[in-house]
Amino acid sequence: MSPTPPLGPRALASYRRLEIEVTALKTALHSGRLTGPVTAPTVDALEAVRRRANKLFCRHAELPFFPPLAYSGPLSQTDLAVHVHRLAAAARQFGEYYSDQLGEENWDTLDDPAGD
Repeated sequence: MSPTPPLGPRALASYRRLEIEVTALKTALHSGRLTGPVTAPTVDALEAVRRRANKLFCRHAELPFFPPLAYSGPLSQTDLAVHVHRLAAAARQFGEYYSDQLGEENWDTLDDPAGD
């Protein structure tokens, strides 16, 4: 028997969307072309990822809770990096808990054609 309760289809789909969104944010951070402050559209995208993560992780006390971003102006690149890396670490931990249900997919090496 699995040490964790089975994930439903909505939770599985939510986890996969979270992974895609976190990967997109990480890719943007590592592109090396970012300059200047992080403005409202990016903060809104980060806020949506934060909400999805909190909803998915709410039954796991050992995973962090991500409080709402106190947006009083543009974030710095460092602030964005800290938030994204915390989200990525929590998603990775969640994936390890449910690895028996999520399969063996390695999100860093999936070959996805451009435009899909």
